[in-house]
Amino acid sequence: MNTKKKRNYILIVLIVLLLALAIGYAAFNSTLTVSGTAKGNGTWDIHFKSAGRFLKADGTTVDDTHGGTATLKKTSTDNDTMEVSVNLGYPGDGVLLEVVVENSGTIPAKLTGFSITGADTDLVIEKAAAGPTENETLAANGGTCTAKFLVKWSESSTVSSLGTKSFTITYDYAQDTTVFTATPTHTH
Repeated sequence: MNTKKKRNYILIVLIVLLLALAIGYAAFNSTLTVSGTAKGNGTWDIHFKSAGRFLKADGTTVDDTHGGTATLKKTSTDNDTMEVSVNLGYPGDGVLLEVVVENSGTIPAKLTGFSITGADTDLVIEKAAAGPTENETLAANGGTCTAKFLVKWSESSTVSSLGTKSFTITYDYAQDTTVFTATPTHTH
């Protein structure tokens, strides 16, 4: 055979091999695709569940002979405001107010702050030790806690009348969620 014919045969064999290789590669090649959707729809709903009750300052049930009385009522349509009216009879008299806070949302919440304004040397207002503590979690979907606070005419007060004094008690809540973290890796 002449070299030209040999070269043509080699060229044809190479082309056939190249085509076979391309066909083989195509037969063993796949593309994988992942598609989907992600959705999030949490709800935030922290509110006063009940207007609560009041007790004598020592924690016992109120009776008619005790001077201090109080009324509590929810005053907003979303139940996040409570109005309290306290009547105290003498220095040392007081009431322990109790309200129930509920988380009806789907997001866990934690108490991030608590503040009182309006207390002075004659009017003592303080959070009861039995109330929620800072960073305490309020479970989602119906979790509740009882918040208690004391309103008392200071026993060391020298005034014969407190008059009308305004005060504000604020419970601050923030979401208490666990942040998802992951590092994508692969193995062979």
